[in-house]
Amino acid sequence: MADVTADESADSERSSTNSLVAMRFDAAVFDMDGLLLESESCWRTAEREASDALGLGLTDDDFRSTMGVRMRDVAKIWFGWQPWEGPSVEEVADGVVARVIELIADADPLPGVIDALDLLERRGLRLALCSSSDDALIDAAVEALGIADRFELLHSAEHNDFGKPHPDPYLSTAAKLGVAPDRCLAFEDSVNGCLSAKSAGMAVVAVPDADARGSARFGFTDVVLESLAHFDDDVLDALGAGTAIPTLSRPRFHLAFGVDDLDAARGFYGGVLGCQEGRSAATWIDFDLWGHQVVAHLDPVRTEVTTNDVDGHQVPANHFGVLLPIAAWRDLVDRLTAASVPYVMEPTVRFEGEQGEQHTCFVSDPAGNALEFKAFADDREVFRP
Repeated sequence: MADVTADESADSERSSTNSLVAMRFDAAVFDMDGLLLESESCWRTAEREASDALGLGLTDDDFRSTMGVRMRDVAKIWFGWQPWEGPSVEEVADGVVARVIELIADADPLPGVIDALDLLERRGLRLALCSSSDDALIDAAVEALGIADRFELLHSAEHNDFGKPHPDPYLSTAAKLGVAPDRCLAFEDSVNGCLSAKSAGMAVVAVPDADARGSARFGFTDVVLESLAHFDDDVLDALGAGTAIPTLSRPRFHLAFGVDDLDAARGFYGGVLGCQEGRSAATWIDFDLWGHQVVAHLDPVRTEVTTNDVDGHQVPANHFGVLLPIAAWRDLVDRLTAASVPYVMEPTVRFEGEQGEQHTCFVSDPAGNALEFKAFADDREVFRP
């Protein structure tokens, strides 16, 4: 019998994991604008031109407030704000859509789009698109991106009685696929779109633009990613297993500080402030400070140079940082390495295979301030002992 290669072993392990994911998801449903292509700037241009032509004087904030909403509904909202004389609401909406079609003719897929589609197909999920845009714009966009043949179904919310954030568009998409909504994984970039998919009963991956990425308004989604380039096997496995994933909508701050008496610190932070205690050792204690991870390190003389042993590394008692999704942590490590930033503690995995498994690394800034960046395998285990 031939020896099993490392690749074959990895494939076997992945196959086992795939079966777990397959138990939860049968289909992946993608939004389009702002997720598959950078079309939001095109919408802003087209909407601004239409608004100015009508003398409405609408602002970018006005346009952002209707992200993810059908253009015909957006035009109705505009008319409710400032009724105009001349073209009908439908004519205004059609004009904006036609202008966007012109503007996206040379569009390219956003980073990670093709890899995400490849991954989901490889993992056996059926692919569909559910967009607030009209059929004509959807067809033009997927042709421009060269991905028209990747989707089994293209659904436009123009065919629904209600558009996003109502669940109707996603419920219709699931029905057309013949897949139960709770067996679908939705990908969205706007709050309105995420509300639509989540209220339909789907798991939701949010990929907002940079301005909205840290907004707590995305806190109801299953994970918020910086880019589809951060959607990988690990994220899909975690979603399939129901694991809580660290999210960019509410990153947890990490602060470690020196104390001269751990028992007194436990009494104050745990007893007086009511902070839940997490892991601890002879020289440090984790506390849950309203969702943020703060760590009291024993520093009897309260100096700036006191260090404590962490897995064989002497790390400064006083340091700060943030808890990130694993993909974002890996990107950060790549940037630190590329910039030749010296590590106080090399990137490593602590508690591997155990509760509280976490990726971590320590660096110092040019002034000597110590920072730790972490990524927990399961966000629910940040404070578990």
